[in-house]
Amino acid sequence: MSEQSVPARLNVEAKLEAFNRALLGDDELGAVVRGHIYIENELIAFIKARLPVPEAIKDRDIDYNMRVKLAVALGLDLSFEPALNCAGSLRNQFAHSLEARIGKQEAVNFKKALAAHRAVTLASYRQAHIDLGTEAAAIPIKQQEPKDRIILCFVTLWAGILIATYAAAVARSADQP
Repeated sequence: MSEQSVPARLNVEAKLEAFNRALLGDDELGAVVRGHIYIENELIAFIKARLPVPEAIKDRDIDYNMRVKLAVALGLDLSFEPALNCAGSLRNQFAHSLEARIGKQEAVNFKKALAAHRAVTLASYRQAHIDLGTEAAAIPIKQQEPKDRIILCFVTLWAGILIATYAAAVARSADQP
């Protein structure tokens, strides 16, 4: 077993920094496509952490929808499935339409898909503003631009899967001699 801690092996800090840069610096297309890529990569990491022989499945062998189903079958909290499907649909809109935009309806749909995680989203949003000293200036989530609400949904979903991946990696480390 490696002497590095699980967070160090998973490279959590670097992933978080790169994820934030990818989402916050781009137009709508970049935010959606890059947000989806980060979520899909974390989904792959979760699947690999849960499989007894992860090398048996090649990343190219299964598409995104099958990854979602496989992750749920391997123990990912079922409450993430609607949000994962919503993220996939949103990515497909942007991948296949030059006119795709993030509107109010897309933000509402993603928020509904993450309904089971609403309390965590609100608490994390508030805590981030407290930590930054910007609590007084924080715009309520429902008053934010649709793109910003979508980004918050991506962050919530990604963080949830990252935590599940971490738990799976810890469990795997405990099982190994």
